[in-house]
Amino acid sequence: MQKKKKQLLFAFVCLPFAFSVGGLATAVQAKLPQTPMLIAADGNKQQMSAVDLYNRGVDKLETGNYKGAIADFDQAIQLNSKDADSYYNRAYARSLLGNYSQAIKDYTEAIRLKPGFGDAYSNRAYAYYVAGNYREAIADCTEAIRLNPKNADAYIYRGNAYDELGNHQSALENYNLALKQDPKNPKTYYNRAIAYNRMGENEKAIDDYTQSIRLDAQFAEAYYNRGVTNLRLGNRQEGVDDMRKAANIYQAQKRTQDYNDTMQALEKLQQTQ
Repeated sequence: MQKKKKQLLFAFVCLPFAFSVGGLATAVQAKLPQTPMLIAADGNKQQMSAVDLYNRGVDKLETGNYKGAIADFDQAIQLNSKDADSYYNRAYARSLLGNYSQAIKDYTEAIRLKPGFGDAYSNRAYAYYVAGNYREAIADCTEAIRLNPKNADAYIYRGNAYDELGNHQSALENYNLALKQDPKNPKTYYNRAIAYNRMGENEKAIDDYTQSIRLDAQFAEAYYNRGVTNLRLGNRQEGVDDMRKAANIYQAQKRTQDYNDTMQALEKLQQTQ
Protein backbone atom coordinates (compact mmCIF):
# COMPACT_ATOMS: atom_id res chain seq x y z
CA MET A 1 0.00 0.00 0.00
CA GLN A 2 1.35 3.42 -0.90
CA LYS A 3 1.83 6.09 1.69
CA LYS A 4 0.16 9.42 1.13
CA LYS A 5 2.02 12.68 1.10
CA LYS A 6 0.82 15.44 3.34
CA GLN A 7 -1.52 17.78 1.53
CA LEU A 8 0.53 20.88 2.06
CA LEU A 9 2.29 23.15 -0.37
CA PHE A 10 3.22 26.73 0.24
CA ALA A 11 2.55 29.88 -1.72
CA PHE A 12 3.52 33.45 -1.08
CA VAL A 13 1.53 36.50 -0.44
CA CYS A 14 3.72 39.25 -1.68
CA LEU A 15 3.76 42.21 0.69
CA PRO A 16 6.11 45.05 -0.29
CA PHE A 17 6.74 47.60 2.44
CA ALA A 18 6.94 51.32 1.80
CA PHE A 19 8.71 53.96 3.83
CA SER A 20 11.64 51.79 4.95
CA VAL A 21 9.51 49.06 6.53
CA GLY A 22 10.63 45.58 5.54
CA GLY A 23 9.47 42.02 6.00
CA LEU A 24 9.06 38.58 4.52
CA ALA A 25 5.95 37.24 2.86
CA THR A 26 4.01 34.57 4.70
CA ALA A 27 3.04 31.07 3.59
CA VAL A 28 -0.56 30.45 2.69
CA GLN A 29 -2.90 27.96 1.02
CA ALA A 30 -2.51 24.23 0.58
CA LYS A 31 -2.48 22.27 -2.64
CA LEU A 32 -2.94 18.54 -3.12
CA PRO A 33 0.40 17.08 -4.18
CA GLN A 34 0.87 14.03 -6.32
CA THR A 35 1.80 10.76 -4.62
CA PRO A 36 5.11 9.28 -5.83
CA MET A 37 5.93 5.60 -5.69
CA LEU A 38 7.46 4.16 -2.55
CA ILE A 39 11.14 3.33 -2.35
CA ALA A 40 11.58 -0.31 -1.39
CA ALA A 41 13.40 -1.15 1.83
CA ASP A 42 16.90 -2.59 1.46
CA GLY A 43 16.62 -6.14 2.86
CA ASN A 44 15.63 -6.08 6.53
CA LYS A 45 16.90 -2.52 7.04
CA GLN A 46 14.13 0.07 7.31
CA GLN A 47 14.69 2.84 4.80
CA MET A 48 12.80 6.12 4.70
CA SER A 49 10.89 6.56 1.49
CA ALA A 50 10.76 9.70 -0.63
CA VAL A 51 7.26 10.27 0.75
CA ASP A 52 8.47 9.98 4.36
CA LEU A 53 11.26 12.46 3.69
CA TYR A 54 8.90 14.82 1.92
CA ASN A 55 6.43 14.73 4.81
CA ARG A 56 9.18 15.30 7.35
CA GLY A 57 10.35 18.26 5.28
CA VAL A 58 6.83 19.70 5.34
CA ASP A 59 6.75 19.31 9.14
CA LYS A 60 10.01 21.22 9.40
CA LEU A 61 8.69 23.95 7.13
CA GLU A 62 5.70 24.38 9.42
CA THR A 63 7.93 24.77 12.48
CA GLY A 64 10.33 27.20 10.79
CA ASN A 65 13.23 24.77 10.46
CA TYR A 66 13.95 25.77 6.87
CA LYS A 67 17.49 24.38 6.62
CA GLY A 68 16.28 21.05 7.98
CA ALA A 69 13.42 21.06 5.50
CA ILE A 70 15.83 21.67 2.63
CA ALA A 71 17.96 18.72 3.76
CA ASP A 72 14.90 16.44 3.77
CA PHE A 73 13.73 17.64 0.37
CA ASP A 74 17.28 17.09 -0.94
CA GLN A 75 17.06 13.44 0.09
CA ALA A 76 13.51 13.07 -1.20
CA ILE A 77 14.64 14.36 -4.60
CA GLN A 78 17.58 11.95 -4.62
CA LEU A 79 15.10 9.09 -4.23
CA ASN A 80 12.49 10.52 -6.60
CA SER A 81 13.84 13.19 -8.92
CA LYS A 82 10.50 13.54 -10.72
CA ASP A 83 8.48 14.87 -7.80
CA ALA A 84 7.56 18.47 -8.63
CA ASP A 85 6.22 19.12 -5.13
CA SER A 86 9.56 18.46 -3.46
CA TYR A 87 11.26 20.98 -5.74
CA TYR A 88 8.43 23.42 -5.08
CA ASN A 89 8.66 23.25 -1.30
CA ARG A 90 12.46 23.28 -1.33
CA ALA A 91 12.20 26.47 -3.37
CA TYR A 92 9.85 27.92 -0.77
CA ALA A 93 12.32 27.17 2.04
CA ARG A 94 15.17 28.64 0.04
CA SER A 95 13.17 31.81 -0.55
CA LEU A 96 12.55 32.20 3.18
CA LEU A 97 16.30 31.96 3.71
CA GLY A 98 16.86 34.66 1.07
CA ASN A 99 18.35 32.33 -1.54
CA TYR A 100 16.15 33.50 -4.40
CA SER A 101 18.43 32.42 -7.24
CA GLN A 102 18.29 28.79 -6.09
CA ALA A 103 14.57 29.11 -5.40
CA ILE A 104 14.00 30.23 -8.99
CA LYS A 105 15.90 27.17 -10.23
CA ASP A 106 13.73 24.86 -8.11
CA TYR A 107 10.49 26.49 -9.18
CA THR A 108 11.65 26.20 -12.80
CA GLU A 109 12.25 22.48 -12.33
CA ALA A 110 8.85 22.06 -10.66
CA ILE A 111 7.22 23.74 -13.67
CA ARG A 112 9.17 21.53 -16.07
CA LEU A 113 7.91 18.45 -14.27
CA LYS A 114 4.36 19.79 -13.89
CA PRO A 115 3.72 22.34 -16.67
CA GLY A 116 0.34 23.42 -15.30
CA PHE A 117 1.71 24.14 -11.82
CA GLY A 118 0.12 27.57 -11.32
CA ASP A 119 1.35 28.08 -7.75
CA ALA A 120 4.92 27.46 -8.90
CA TYR A 121 4.52 30.25 -11.46
CA SER A 122 3.13 32.54 -8.73
CA ASN A 123 5.95 31.80 -6.32
CA ARG A 124 8.62 32.10 -8.99
CA ALA A 125 7.09 35.47 -9.81
CA TYR A 126 7.57 36.47 -6.16
CA ALA A 127 11.22 35.38 -6.27
CA TYR A 128 11.75 37.30 -9.51
CA TYR A 129 10.07 40.33 -7.92
CA VAL A 130 12.32 40.32 -4.84
CA ALA A 131 15.36 39.87 -7.09
CA GLY A 132 14.31 42.97 -9.06
CA ASN A 133 13.42 41.05 -12.22
CA TYR A 134 10.05 42.74 -12.62
CA ARG A 135 9.36 41.84 -16.24
CA GLU A 136 9.99 38.16 -15.55
CA ALA A 137 7.66 38.45 -12.56
CA ILE A 138 4.94 39.94 -14.76
CA ALA A 139 5.33 37.12 -17.31
CA ASP A 140 5.00 34.45 -14.62
CA CYS A 141 1.96 36.14 -13.08
CA THR A 142 0.32 36.32 -16.49
CA GLU A 143 0.83 32.57 -16.95
CA ALA A 144 -0.46 31.85 -13.44
CA ILE A 145 -3.57 33.89 -14.21
CA ARG A 146 -4.03 32.06 -17.51
CA LEU A 147 -3.96 28.79 -15.61
CA ASN A 148 -6.28 30.11 -12.90
CA PRO A 149 -8.09 33.39 -13.64
CA LYS A 150 -9.29 33.48 -10.01
CA ASN A 151 -5.76 33.61 -8.61
CA ALA A 152 -6.02 36.86 -6.66
CA ASP A 153 -2.42 36.63 -5.43
CA ALA A 154 -1.08 36.62 -9.00
CA TYR A 155 -2.92 39.86 -9.74
CA ILE A 156 -1.36 41.38 -6.60
CA TYR A 157 2.14 40.24 -7.56
CA ARG A 158 1.71 41.56 -11.10
CA GLY A 159 0.45 44.85 -9.73
CA ASN A 160 3.49 45.11 -7.46
CA ALA A 161 5.85 44.50 -10.38
CA TYR A 162 4.11 47.08 -12.56
CA ASP A 163 4.27 49.56 -9.68
CA GLU A 164 8.03 49.09 -9.35
CA LEU A 165 8.39 49.71 -13.09
CA GLY A 166 6.55 53.02 -12.65
CA ASN A 167 3.43 51.82 -14.45
CA HIS A 168 1.12 52.78 -11.61
CA GLN A 169 -2.05 52.68 -13.69
CA SER A 170 -1.45 49.04 -14.64
CA ALA A 171 -0.69 48.35 -10.99
CA LEU A 172 -4.06 49.81 -9.97
CA GLU A 173 -5.85 47.77 -12.63
CA ASN A 174 -4.32 44.57 -11.26
CA TYR A 175 -5.13 45.42 -7.65
CA ASN A 176 -8.73 46.09 -8.70
CA LEU A 177 -8.87 42.70 -10.43
CA ALA A 178 -7.47 41.08 -7.27
CA LEU A 179 -10.20 42.74 -5.19
CA LYS A 180 -12.86 41.33 -7.51
CA GLN A 181 -11.60 37.85 -6.64
CA ASP A 182 -10.96 38.53 -2.95
CA PRO A 183 -12.57 41.77 -1.72
CA LYS A 184 -11.56 41.18 1.89
CA ASN A 185 -7.81 40.88 1.47
CA PRO A 186 -6.17 43.67 3.51
CA LYS A 187 -2.87 43.30 1.65
CA THR A 188 -4.49 44.27 -1.65
CA TYR A 189 -5.77 47.54 -0.23
CA TYR A 190 -2.36 48.09 1.35
CA ASN A 191 -0.50 47.60 -1.93
CA ARG A 192 -2.97 49.78 -3.81
CA ALA A 193 -2.41 52.48 -1.19
CA ILE A 194 1.33 52.40 -1.91
CA ALA A 195 0.57 52.91 -5.62
CA TYR A 196 -1.63 55.87 -4.75
CA ASN A 197 1.20 57.28 -2.60
CA ARG A 198 3.56 57.05 -5.52
CA MET A 199 1.02 58.79 -7.75
CA GLY A 200 0.67 61.59 -5.22
CA GLU A 201 -2.95 60.68 -4.48
CA ASN A 202 -2.45 60.58 -0.74
CA GLU A 203 -6.11 60.97 0.23
CA LYS A 204 -6.94 57.79 -1.69
CA ALA A 205 -3.97 56.11 -0.04
CA ILE A 206 -5.38 57.04 3.37
CA ASP A 207 -8.70 55.45 2.44
CA ASP A 208 -7.01 52.19 1.40
CA TYR A 209 -4.77 52.02 4.47
CA THR A 210 -7.88 52.56 6.59
CA GLN A 211 -9.66 49.71 4.81
CA SER A 212 -6.62 47.47 5.39
CA ILE A 213 -6.81 48.24 9.09
CA ARG A 214 -10.56 47.56 9.19
CA LEU A 215 -9.87 44.12 7.77
CA ASP A 216 -6.79 43.45 9.91
CA ALA A 217 -6.55 45.47 13.11
CA GLN A 218 -3.00 44.18 13.73
CA PHE A 219 -1.64 45.34 10.36
CA ALA A 220 1.25 47.39 11.71
CA GLU A 221 2.60 48.43 8.30
CA ALA A 222 -0.77 49.88 7.33
CA TYR A 223 -0.79 52.01 10.49
CA TYR A 224 2.80 53.08 9.86
CA ASN A 225 2.21 54.04 6.24
CA ARG A 226 -1.06 55.78 7.04
CA GLY A 227 0.86 57.73 9.65
CA VAL A 228 3.52 58.79 7.15
CA THR A 229 0.82 59.71 4.64
CA ASN A 230 -0.98 61.82 7.23
CA LEU A 231 2.27 63.62 7.94
CA ARG A 232 2.67 64.32 4.23
CA LEU A 233 -0.82 65.84 4.24
CA GLY A 234 0.00 67.99 7.24
CA ASN A 235 -2.09 65.95 9.67
CA ARG A 236 0.63 65.76 12.30
CA GLN A 237 -1.34 64.43 15.27
CA GLU A 238 -3.08 61.74 13.22
CA GLY A 239 0.28 60.73 11.78
CA VAL A 240 1.95 60.48 15.18
CA ASP A 241 -0.99 58.51 16.59
CA ASP A 242 -0.81 55.99 13.74
CA MET A 243 2.93 55.55 14.10
CA ARG A 244 2.58 54.99 17.85
CA LYS A 245 -0.06 52.36 17.14
CA ALA A 246 2.30 50.69 14.66
CA ALA A 247 5.07 50.69 17.28
CA ASN A 248 2.78 49.08 19.85
CA ILE A 249 1.83 46.32 17.42
CA TYR A 250 5.46 45.72 16.43
CA GLN A 251 6.38 45.44 20.10
CA ALA A 252 3.54 42.99 20.80
CA GLN A 253 4.57 40.91 17.79
CA LYS A 254 8.22 40.91 19.02
CA ARG A 255 9.40 42.58 15.82
CA THR A 256 12.20 44.39 17.58
CA GLN A 257 13.88 46.02 14.58
CA ASP A 258 10.62 47.43 13.20
CA TYR A 259 9.69 48.67 16.69
CA ASN A 260 13.05 50.38 17.13
CA ASP A 261 12.91 51.97 13.67
CA THR A 262 9.43 53.33 14.34
CA MET A 263 10.40 54.71 17.74
CA GLN A 264 13.44 56.43 16.19
CA ALA A 265 11.16 58.00 13.57
CA LEU A 266 8.86 59.26 16.33
CA GLU A 267 11.79 60.72 18.24
CA LYS A 268 12.89 62.64 15.14
CA LEU A 269 9.37 63.99 14.78
CA GLN A 270 9.41 65.22 18.35
CA GLN A 271 12.71 66.98 17.73
CA THR A 272 11.20 68.91 14.81
CA GLN A 273 8.24 70.28 16.76
